[in-house]
Amino acid sequence: MKKCLAIFVFIFSGTLVSNAQFEFKPGLRGGVNIAKVTNFEVDSKTDFFVGGQFELKFVDFYSLQPEVIYSRQGFKADNDNYSIDYLSLGITNKFTFGGGFNVLVGPTIDFKVGDNLPTFFSDELIGVDFALMGGIGYTFENGLAVDVRFKQGLVDIFGDNYNEYNDENGNGNFDEVKLNQLFQFGVSYSFDLK
Repeated sequence: MKKCLAIFVFIFSGTLVSNAQFEFKPGLRGGVNIAKVTNFEVDSKTDFFVGGQFELKFVDFYSLQPEVIYSRQGFKADNDNYSIDYLSLGITNKFTFGGGFNVLVGPTIDFKVGDNLPTFFSDELIGVDFALMGGIGYTFENGLAVDVRFKQGLVDIFGDNYNEYNDENGNGNFDEVKLNQLFQFGVSYSFDLK
């Protein structure tokens, strides 16, 4: 099923590129993160993200938007903020409906570039996270846009192998998987190069 979906997306993308003239609009993004780590006795942490985007508008209703974002994530414990900083490379599929309303969805790959965790946690952190993102937004005619996104990590950030902790049925204990979760409230501006 995954192979079929990947082939469909590849063919669909190739058809759009070969049959359409597209607009290129570089831009800047920034905003607020509300981050947490699942299955971890910690609270959410508020921080920021900032970066660039490169919108390729193929047709009125669809744009492909690669993004490069510096994102401060992590968690809060015992009134201390612990940051896990990532360089996030994302491919956002942007579907526009009626006016400037849009739906955003896509994958990201996040590379850890720093943290301030205690050594016994920091040594366990793995360097790469994969995530899926979904959200909604509105783009104004002047290129300014606002959006709200939810991003769910797919890789245990401490790299634990939960198959070692099988239950009585031989299943891994996935209730202990520690994943990044992130709400983002963003503002962006795209430059019209016409």
